[in-house]
Amino acid sequence: MSLAAHQPKPVANLIYQSAPAMFGLMFGSKAIPILTDLVQRSQNRFSYRYVRVAEAGELTGGQRNQILGVATLVAAEVLKETADYQACLNRWQQLRLQCADALILNRLVRHDYPPSTFYIANLAVDTAYRGQGIGTQLLQSCIAEAATIKASHVYISVDIDNPRAQKLYESLGFHVIETKTLRLGQSVGSRVLALSLDGL
Repeated sequence: MSLAAHQPKPVANLIYQSAPAMFGLMFGSKAIPILTDLVQRSQNRFSYRYVRVAEAGELTGGQRNQILGVATLVAAEVLKETADYQACLNRWQQLRLQCADALILNRLVRHDYPPSTFYIANLAVDTAYRGQGIGTQLLQSCIAEAATIKASHVYISVDIDNPRAQKLYESLGFHVIETKTLRLGQSVGSRVLALSLDGL
């Protein structure tokens, strides 16, 4: 992604839309400004280096730069990159993130994947453009890129209350390998799905 072609705030807004409750836990009311800052930096999982965008011109043949959707494609080896957090978060925000991670997020979201694999995260499509295959195109593009790099597998996670997204992932060949849940008044959690790239 080129930040010359895309403003970081719309990218951050879409990343936020992919998991608003999680980002609320992580960053509180400052989630979008923090994500905007992180998108512009290079040592974190939300970095422009890992963001893939779907643009209007890709579908219509017209002018590009209008972002319709985003996904982050992150190598397993760099998923825990956090150097930029020191610059973006004050001490209290860092403490909040550590507490949220230790008490809740580690129980809901998988953070470790085998070497030579990729994780597709933060898949989101602008509400005005949903139902047009944009999410599928983003996923297929990420899978193709990971296959080109000779990754062995691609992983993705889905909220346990989002069967529609899970069905999409399964239609592309992903299989559920793990479910992580936590009881917080009601069960919340995620399913991890894997796609083998052997033979692609």
